[in-house]
Amino acid sequence: MDVDHLKLDVTPEDPRNYLQTMYELIYLAFKTDTTRVATYQLGRENGVGVSDYLARAVGFKAAHWLTHEVKKPGGYKNFGVYCRFINEELGRFANRLKATPEPGGEGNMLDHTAILFGSASSAFHLSRNYPLLLIGGRKLGFKHGQYLKFTRDTPFSNIFATQLQQIGLKNTRFGDSTGVVSELV
Repeated sequence: MDVDHLKLDVTPEDPRNYLQTMYELIYLAFKTDTTRVATYQLGRENGVGVSDYLARAVGFKAAHWLTHEVKKPGGYKNFGVYCRFINEELGRFANRLKATPEPGGEGNMLDHTAILFGSASSAFHLSRNYPLLLIGGRKLGFKHGQYLKFTRDTPFSNIFATQLQQIGLKNTRFGDSTGVVSELV
């Protein structure tokens, strides 16, 4: 495996390359079949730590304060610039998986990978109305091209239970799940 392109000494002080390196490490782990499960937390919702540096990639000093300044002039635009950067890097990762044939299988790696991407807060730090994306997993049976909105009493953990069942762990529950999200499969 050619790893000369990796910048393993990169730090959050170089946020774009840091994020790209983290995604590349996940990609290489999948490509080499070292693992088929990866969890990567871009950052903490309270803005402490590595994640707050990510906004520097698009010219802002910190990410967390952008969410608190959305109602100021240019606030939504600034937050949008940051969100676009985060989503472009996610898209780059997904496209890399899509461009890679599935080792020993049919389709591409994205067809066999389910990426759940989202945020733990939606507006004003409320723990509801999570903005989430489910990308890939076509060969796992996931349906795409839809916007789903659920009732307030639908546990978020139902998505995890659905993912587990789609990879073959039938009748599996996750946390406080009450069932699967039938609209996803």
